[in-house]
Amino acid sequence: MHFRLLKNTNQIAGMLGTAFNGSIGQVANAEGLALVGMLRRALRDTARRWERNRTLSTLNAMDDRLLQDIGLNRKDIPQHIRDMESFSRR
Repeated sequence: MHFRLLKNTNQIAGMLGTAFNGSIGQVANAEGLALVGMLRRALRDTARRWERNRTLSTLNAMDDRLLQDIGLNRKDIPQHIRDMESFSRR
């Protein structure tokens, strides 16, 4: 079957030569918005995870003297990462 969306999103044409009005178009639009929201959250979570791993790798690669210069101890790195994550979600 071939579907063609009309300019009015409440109408879907092409299904056995008939057109549907009303709630079918609204449901399709709501499902599309839900899908966009899910993709947006997935991309945001992936970006946050990537940033977290990059920061963790960078801090773990530093020597103790450099960490001390920026005010961190090696044992404080995991807590610092958690604090950054909670701050970025505000």
